[in-house]
Amino acid sequence: MADSVILEFPSEYRFLNMVDLLCVELVGEMGFPPEAQNEISISVIEACTNSLEHGNKCCPERNVRVVMTMFPDRFQVEAFDHGEGFDFDEYMKHIPDPADIAHLRGRGIYIMKHMMDELSYEQLPDRGIKIALVKYLPGKRPGNA
Repeated sequence: MADSVILEFPSEYRFLNMVDLLCVELVGEMGFPPEAQNEISISVIEACTNSLEHGNKCCPERNVRVVMTMFPDRFQVEAFDHGEGFDFDEYMKHIPDPADIAHLRGRGIYIMKHMMDELSYEQLPDRGIKIALVKYLPGKRPGNA
């Protein structure tokens, strides 16, 4: 059994705090340790920022939809936008070096990939992208004893 919360908001930065507050409340309720809570929070804000900036081009008439689901063993977040998308696998082959401080963009995917247990992008059939993030509770990740 899983509980889900769905948010939909205009592509404006001022709504990211609302997403963060809800995310922190849910992962705290689930019992994630503080470090994992911070990793999830940073990753969710990054995913939503990517959706509103790159997907929706900061157009307030285009909403970002976020589905946060609490499973018994994991927290899952899906962020949906209306963008044209990109080839995630190809991007990952050429991901910018996060240590290169001259490169101002491109750290978000790196951050999400390293802070979350799973990260995926999916091109939606009617236009748009779904970003999916998963973090398992300590000791619950598949393959862990």
